[in-house]
Amino acid sequence: MTAPEALATDLPPVTVALVNNMPDAAFVDTEQQFRRAMAADPSSGPVDLQLYTIAELPRSEAIAEVIRSQYCDLDQLWAHPPDALIVTGTEPAQAQLPYEPYWPFLARLLEWAASSVPTTLLSCLASHASILLFDGIERVPRSTKCSGVFAGTVEDRTDPLAAGLPELVPVPHSRINDVPEAALIDVGYRIVIGSGPAGAGWAVATRKHREGLFLLCQGHPEYSTLSLLREYRRDVRRSLFGRGAVPYPPAPEGYLAPEGTAILEEFAERAAAPGADPRELWASFPFDETAATVENSWAAPSATLYANWLGLARAALPAHPAAQA
Repeated sequence: MTAPEALATDLPPVTVALVNNMPDAAFVDTEQQFRRAMAADPSSGPVDLQLYTIAELPRSEAIAEVIRSQYCDLDQLWAHPPDALIVTGTEPAQAQLPYEPYWPFLARLLEWAASSVPTTLLSCLASHASILLFDGIERVPRSTKCSGVFAGTVEDRTDPLAAGLPELVPVPHSRINDVPEAALIDVGYRIVIGSGPAGAGWAVATRKHREGLFLLCQGHPEYSTLSLLREYRRDVRRSLFGRGAVPYPPAPEGYLAPEGTAILEEFAERAAAPGADPRELWASFPFDETAATVENSWAAPSATLYANWLGLARAALPAHPAAQA
């Protein structure tokens, strides 16, 4: 055991509540992504992860059983505020967030977190929801989906969340909406990881709301190696069976080795051929061949980012020396 690892084991556990709002197909994987992200850096110390979800959302029987056996609903969260909170997004279904069926539950959760939790990490759509709720800034639809791994620029080297990060930080992105970076800066947000040379939009920003520090992730530093490929496969399926209503998606950028991109381009050409049978095509989607070419460039800096965030949560613990300094 190394010295940092030995020291980390002596630290008190940080209680982190994960409110998982993801669709059924990504529900279990999302939980595992956040577990891995918080455990990737041994210096983070122990984490006690508690699982919650919005009980009113419709679920398949398989996911409903997972929730019954492992998850609590939000009524139990109100009485037991954690040291830190993670709120996931979900796949958008409406043009405006207040029309989403989960909006009243999500809005109440964010309002409560601002007054009751020292620090809250918001993932993708949950970030956009928070910005709309607290700042009145609307998300803006993109002309095409942003999908891939893009290098963002660390904007402030003195920010404790940026400690140990490289100047350019690769971050997965997967979204169809943006909140402009300039609009955030105008109302007082600090940009931790900005758009960078690729122009994919800011990845991580932060702002104090009432008693809590909110860390907003428009990107997905928690993504596992194959998350973007699974999402791309889902989008391809929707296109193949969408009877022309759903455009065929471009391959994720900055994510695959050249041979992987070539594999997906060849499949796209087959899909565009006149008379192509969607069922036969879907059965031959080259997932495994493409997966072998994925280059995970974001795992190490993502582990550092999460360790920094957990460090802020740990410093806020009343019994921790850093909180008494």
